Amino acid sequence: MKILFLFSCIVLFGLTSCEKVVINRGYTLQLADFSKIVVGKDTAESVFKGFGSPTIRSTVQGKNGEYSWYYVSKKMEKNGFLDPKVVDQKTIIVTFSADGVVRSVKESTYERPISVVKEKTKTEGKTLGVISETFGGLGKYSKRYLDKGK
Repeated sequence: MKILFLFSCIVLFGLTSCEKVVINRGYTLQLADFSKIVVGKDTAESVFKGFGSPTIRSTVQGKNGEYSWYYVSKKMEKNGFLDPKVVDQKTIIVTFSADGVVRSVKESTYERPISVVKEKTKTEGKTLGVISETFGGLGKYSKRYLDKGK
């Protein structure tokens, strides 16, 4: 009886661990929603009020002082213990002139998804292990410092 219970628990756990999980990130807006923006009339302020803060803002301006905002929507699926895979990604790019007026609104045609860079910036200093963190302060205090507290 116990073996049957244990077996059924293992099978149940195995079946639930293979369930597909859908992960949605970013904006759920479509290009049709962004078609409400009037090119040449709307400004960065009106786009911000209507659609909120963009996912990414360009940090480098174009030759004429142009800059862009990117609204990214990403759908991923994860099966069991496997890494999530990008199923669908849409990027709406709103480009502004130097004075903040909308110049264009378009959907990205990139086939490959935008991925997060996993590299880390190295900082100066030394890296301490668990033992040096725990016992590193021992012996650093002399008796004269301890006597001052009395």
